[in-house]
Amino acid sequence: MKHRSIITALFACGVLACASASAQNSPWSVRLGAAHLGFNTQADVVLGGAAVPGANAEASNNTTVGLEIGYSLSPEWTGRFLLGVPPTTTLTGTGTLTGTGTLGKAKYGPAALTLTYGVGQWGPIKPYVGGGVAYNIVFKTTDGFISNLDVKNSFGTVLQVGFEVPLEGGWSIGLDARKIFLKAKATGTVPAFGGAPVKANIKLDPLVIFASVGKKF
Repeated sequence: MKHRSIITALFACGVLACASASAQNSPWSVRLGAAHLGFNTQADVVLGGAAVPGANAEASNNTTVGLEIGYSLSPEWTGRFLLGVPPTTTLTGTGTLTGTGTLGKAKYGPAALTLTYGVGQWGPIKPYVGGGVAYNIVFKTTDGFISNLDVKNSFGTVLQVGFEVPLEGGWSIGLDARKIFLKAKATGTVPAFGGAPVKANIKLDPLVIFASVGKKF
């Protein structure tokens, strides 16, 4: 009976050791946390076929839940795919459009695919840098000063820098910043000007700050 208990205990320890090694050696990881998108907006507006001098627009910042799936290609290189719960940004007229109020709203799904390179370990901190591509999907638009608002999906490029702090059991905490160079095209009509067509090329260029808790599996 005593030997059976010892064998059972050793077997349990072996299973736990294998599970721990598998978690540490697995190339897959998941990070979940808060993603803040701060826009740096600039717009070129054309109304009725003529450019509107001084017209501009501002997109409201958003904070949403972000999920990143990672895959380690080597000890240094990691592929990362970040997406977020779709938030809604409000477009407000600025410059010569000040006073028009809300131009419209857009519910969008941000996503970024990047490849990062670990630059060693500084004490408990593992910093990394990288880059990649982003894709912005617009799920829904809401009219404001502009009617029949349509904002197109768009691609962009990404620069990334961040760090993570490994913890026990395959857990980690991380913080990174991704600068996304992103433009979007928007069209609609303006009832205040007799339904004249309007179109805009909007530079969004958000800075995404992602604070997260991660787990290897």
